[in-house]
Amino acid sequence: MRHLSALKPWITLCAGIIIYLMMLPMATVEKPRHEQLFTLPPKVLRVMSFQFKEAAADISFLNALVFLGSTRTQPKTHLYLPEQYNWIHNTLKNSASLDPYFLDPYNLMNSSLIWDRYKLAEVNELIASGADKRDWDYLLAYYAGFNYYYFLDDGDKSFSYLTEASKRSAGNPFFDNLAARVAYKASKTELAIAYLEQQIHQAELEGRLYSTEPIKRRLMILKEIRKIELAVESYRGLFARTPANIHELVSLKLLASIPDEPRGGSFYLDPDGRVRSTKDLK
Repeated sequence: MRHLSALKPWITLCAGIIIYLMMLPMATVEKPRHEQLFTLPPKVLRVMSFQFKEAAADISFLNALVFLGSTRTQPKTHLYLPEQYNWIHNTLKNSASLDPYFLDPYNLMNSSLIWDRYKLAEVNELIASGADKRDWDYLLAYYAGFNYYYFLDDGDKSFSYLTEASKRSAGNPFFDNLAARVAYKASKTELAIAYLEQQIHQAELEGRLYSTEPIKRRLMILKEIRKIELAVESYRGLFARTPANIHELVSLKLLASIPDEPRGGSFYLDPDGRVRSTKDLK
């Protein structure tokens, strides 16, 4: 009886895996449009997996990977069917739930779901959760920050994750520059300037390997932009409207002169009064 009791977890595990695999779609078989693909809920899988959650996470990930590699997209749109996206999403979500430190499911989510615009907010929340769990990993923090900015138009969360990516990568200027750009796009130029000044100061104190020249150039541009922004704010305070152009600010002596664009372009005001550069158009 003792031997039988010792075997019970193994028998249950094997039975669970067999049931799970039987209920998964065969990745090499084309599915008709009306067929609904099925995945078990994460909580059920966690119970069935016992202490083998990492192995079950591997199985879920591999099923999604094989499915993506062998299933054709629709000829006209080059996209999968909604039920196929749903199955891929649920399978990768299961994998991340079983082992939240497993990197590959997040990478696959970011490539196969995010860029096909499938449930952007929900999928990126999973990626952001992975970044929070893997608190040493700059890559997932970058994914989350980029997606919040590019796809979800959430500047605050984007800035937070991009600055975290920089911190985890020991101050990579790529992340610093992108974080500053996000802050500027969110009309928070002062925040972008303060952040870059802090990063340059910290890099000099720590003697970081990364060069600070890229973020010094970005800082110079932002400081010139801020001069014009302050003049625009003064103009609005006086006339309750947006100036037609930067020359109007100079003629009213709200701006001493039009600052030089360090990259060789020129600054201008868009219809909303935001300070732009012709270099951004190239």
